[in-house]
Amino acid sequence: MNNLKLNITDKAKEDIIKITEYIGNDNKMASKALSEYLYDICKKLTMFPDIGVSRPDFTYKDFKFFTIKKRFIIAYYVKDDNLYVSRVLTNYQDICSLL
Repeated sequence: MNNLKLNITDKAKEDIIKITEYIGNDNKMASKALSEYLYDICKKLTMFPDIGVSRPDFTYKDFKFFTIKKRFIIAYYVKDDNLYVSRVLTNYQDICSLL
């Protein structure tokens, strides 16, 4: 088990806000639960950083990608003792252009 420090970029935080606001238009409780769930998954990635997969078809950067519920994608990388969550996207977005 790793003991990495979690760093969520401002862009990733904005991504989560946008996703949950969209869900919140229909269901405020689901929106709050999803936000908590996404942050919880980010925290769990610090313990299991190798669970993500590399996707050279998405980007040349040294990112790993973790898919949640076949809909949400967390793009992150590990540097030193830190895990950086760069983006939290949906599979409906043009992921390549957003990285």
